[in-house]
Amino acid sequence: MKKITLSIVCMFFTCALLSQTYSTGDVAVTGDYTVRFDVDVPNDLVTLTLVGPDNVWLGVSPGTPAGLGMGNLDDDAIVYNSNGLEDRNMPSGTGTPPLDNGASPIDEWTLVSDNASGGVITVVATRAINTGDPEDYVFPTSPGSFEFLWVKGNGTTAFGYHGFSNKGGAMSSFVLGIDEFTLSQFKMYPVPANDLLNIELPKEVDEAEAVVYNYLGSEVLRAEIGRLKNDVNVAGLSTGLYMLKLNAEGKSSTKMFVKQ
Repeated sequence: MKKITLSIVCMFFTCALLSQTYSTGDVAVTGDYTVRFDVDVPNDLVTLTLVGPDNVWLGVSPGTPAGLGMGNLDDDAIVYNSNGLEDRNMPSGTGTPPLDNGASPIDEWTLVSDNASGGVITVVATRAINTGDPEDYVFPTSPGSFEFLWVKGNGTTAFGYHGFSNKGGAMSSFVLGIDEFTLSQFKMYPVPANDLLNIELPKEVDEAEAVVYNYLGSEVLRAEIGRLKNDVNVAGLSTGLYMLKLNAEGKSSTKMFVKQ
């Protein structure tokens, strides 16, 4: 079983080094709210990052034309509110966007983190590029133009009417994430790790933040690394498979590792 797991991890490392990540970058939709989509094609992974005030709910409808108002019926919508992350779809006219399929509120999305600090919340979530659900937007796998609708709550985190001025559309482009690709070339050893996981940063990066998540997507460890201190103490983690996300200069890259 261990040999199979290690083979899977090695395959992941190979894909990560060869991956093409297309990104919108951080799109400022208002003075206090940004939206970002990153599409990792080989790993079939879309990462959504919402950054905005922590006292209102935040929402976005990917792929919906910027001037379409409430969107077409069943256009995809992702909302973060006092209930957590919710997968919804547009009603076309006025009214509350219903939960996608009326099933689990989070549906195909996985909430990676929702950290609030200094009045600002950063929400990170992931899902497959194409979930197979007709009510989910299929993300592009090549560079090109990209539009979306955005919305935020009217002074509350309880999901409801957003107010006339708290909505709009944005036009952006998916471009090859050159900086993300450079960051993705960081190395980790030993794998599997027992006590210390050493991280070798690319020569263009002097320091970074390392965040470790378990298989459920919950953050379990966070550390600052650099040229002088380049290891993360994982001795307290249980045996299993983990994801390490490296953040540096507004960019990020993830790899998997095994804790032995």
